[in-house]
Amino acid sequence: MSFYTYDYITAHSQFNDTLWYVLSFLALAALFVMSVKHLRRRLVTRDRDLIVILFLAVAFLGGVQWNSYNAAQSDHEQTSRMVTFLHSLSEDLNVPVTQIRTNSTYLKQGMLVDVQGAFYAVTFNADFTAFQYERTHLLYRDVKIVDKED
Repeated sequence: MSFYTYDYITAHSQFNDTLWYVLSFLALAALFVMSVKHLRRRLVTRDRDLIVILFLAVAFLGGVQWNSYNAAQSDHEQTSRMVTFLHSLSEDLNVPVTQIRTNSTYLKQGMLVDVQGAFYAVTFNADFTAFQYERTHLLYRDVKIVDKED
């Protein structure tokens, strides 16, 4: 069973979409150049075909980026909620937040929390604005700690 540290959870939400931004910029630049060329020479159908292809490429890359943006927003929201939970639990148990590990990177019913070797089962209310925890025991203690990558 894997348990995730506070550092891993906060670093996990960061993402890098540089490649998609570069591809989109290049496709937009090529679309602009081909549009200007087409306006100069209206009789050349090759330019018109390339414009259609580039327009479709720009639309595809825009859709991919929109999907990536939505996923990043959702991930950021989940991480923010988890960080708030960890800080609240840390204050409640009077331990540093860095000493708490969870078996999930997002809030969910029945998640387990490892606080300095003691395990707790956490239950939430319907809208995840309040929680209750109680001490529990694991059958198997083969716990893998997942920390942030250097």
